[in-house]
Amino acid sequence: MLVAPHLKTEQTASAPSPAPQTSWRFGDLSAAELLPKLKRHLYGQNPNANWQLVWLNNDGRPVIGLLPKMSWSVYYLSDSKLPNQQPNIYKVIKNCRDGLYSHDKTNQAITSSYMSYSDWQEDLIAYSQAHDADDTYDKDSLSIEDHDKQLSYQHGLIGFIGYDIAAYELSPAARIKLAAQPCAALGHYDIYLTPNAEQTSWQLTIKDSVTDTDTDDEQKGVLVKALISYLDIMDKELSNQTFEKSVLEESYKTTPLLLKAQWSKRDYQQAFDKTQNYLQQGDCYQINLTQQWQGAFNQNLTDNVTPMLIDYLPALHRNTHAPFAGYLAVNDFNSKISVNTPDHQFELLSCSPELFFTFIKDDNTGKHHIRTKPIKGTMPRGLNTEQDNVYKQQLIDSEKDRAENVMIVDLLRNDLGKYAKIGSVKVPQLFAIESFSNVHHMVSTITAELKTATHPLAVLFGSLPAGSITGTPKKRAVEIISELEGAARGAYCGTLGYMNFDGSGQWNVLIRTLQANNLSNHKLGKKERHVNLWAGGGITVASDCDAEYQECLDKVGNLLGVLTQDNSDK
Repeated sequence: MLVAPHLKTEQTASAPSPAPQTSWRFGDLSAAELLPKLKRHLYGQNPNANWQLVWLNNDGRPVIGLLPKMSWSVYYLSDSKLPNQQPNIYKVIKNCRDGLYSHDKTNQAITSSYMSYSDWQEDLIAYSQAHDADDTYDKDSLSIEDHDKQLSYQHGLIGFIGYDIAAYELSPAARIKLAAQPCAALGHYDIYLTPNAEQTSWQLTIKDSVTDTDTDDEQKGVLVKALISYLDIMDKELSNQTFEKSVLEESYKTTPLLLKAQWSKRDYQQAFDKTQNYLQQGDCYQINLTQQWQGAFNQNLTDNVTPMLIDYLPALHRNTHAPFAGYLAVNDFNSKISVNTPDHQFELLSCSPELFFTFIKDDNTGKHHIRTKPIKGTMPRGLNTEQDNVYKQQLIDSEKDRAENVMIVDLLRNDLGKYAKIGSVKVPQLFAIESFSNVHHMVSTITAELKTATHPLAVLFGSLPAGSITGTPKKRAVEIISELEGAARGAYCGTLGYMNFDGSGQWNVLIRTLQANNLSNHKLGKKERHVNLWAGGGITVASDCDAEYQECLDKVGNLLGVLTQDNSDK
């Protein structure tokens, strides 16, 4: 739990206390540069707090969540561990921040329950609706056009839902593999940082739920005062005039992280040929085949600092500028060996360019609208402007990529049709070309108005995994993917984002995404943080193996290049 700091002051006892500071410049660091320093600083100030930092770039409207009021971590259970041998049951660990402060012994900080995927979904919807009824937003009434421009995190849930759990639920009989890590994690973030309107400082937002607890009056505000003091200390350190700008902007020292492809070119060829067999037999029209790169951090248990994935965030984001990038860390309360420290966490670091869903609420009508922008079609960037334009035009003219794109558009139209008002599903844009640091992508846009009784969380859960990273038809595609890839994807190809309690929100597709898990070997005196990265693409009967294999390399090449850089001597 957070402990109120003993703050030194030169004021006399009768002097009035100044209003606490709630905004900081933090040395003018960007969010990606700030986050590694912020994480280590907060754990250094209080290692016992349930810090679960999360950052969403959110297409240029970033948010940093700090300490959730409530968090849900979901874990897969093997059949031997299921209560009463019930299938499709998950262990859901709830962490309640207020339980740490309450004198009511029935208000536990950490509880475990066993529930189905649909029961967890209903639990989240009920929680969201209860808080939406009590919530007040510091904003004027906005139309859908205004929301479309100003959509940002206000108050709600932030987190991820992995591919594995969604694919498993889509086809439970196929026994799709699930990785030994959290299947999903969501937190109610009522304390968070966002940039001010001028983008010159970070503003701390504290919702009423922080202080409106059942704890004693003297305990109210202890949490906020402690957090503000920690942020004051960090801001003062970063603004120290003795620090040079280059030092402030420098990321934490990182050593090369080498990730090795788990498939050789021959392995990929074999999987590609099997994919073609399924396509030619008519099982699917398109199958998204991906492959894995894997490596590990190695660190002796006696060392003070363990490498973390977050230390690579500044360099990765500078390289990609991904609009839907994000970072999340989950404390592993499910592990017997874990303790609440940064090096005992599951980490998710995404450089995703792909939007899954944007949910927009029109405050004038109370209606919810949805927008999705699937990516299907990729070409590399050129070495110069002339070559770059040639590649871009090749993508524009590619009948194969246009055909793949249409398949996914149709799949998503069908997905949304289950939740949309009749006649509201539209495709305002087909085959737009969007350019990123290493590739050009073909992107289409689909919009719809949700049925009145449909909660946006139900749409999110019911539409996973995204069609752009499965293929079509979706159910058969995920079964074939599980067979051919031979390994669980984990969070990769799931979704990361936020859902405000009013039902507005934004979620990405977790491509260009790294995952890190901690494993300890006490006999050898070592910790190993396993890291993996995936890449792939949609395969059709018209696909060429060499081109598809090269596309995988194009998608992860710049990320691998950043990870292998050595700045440990800087």
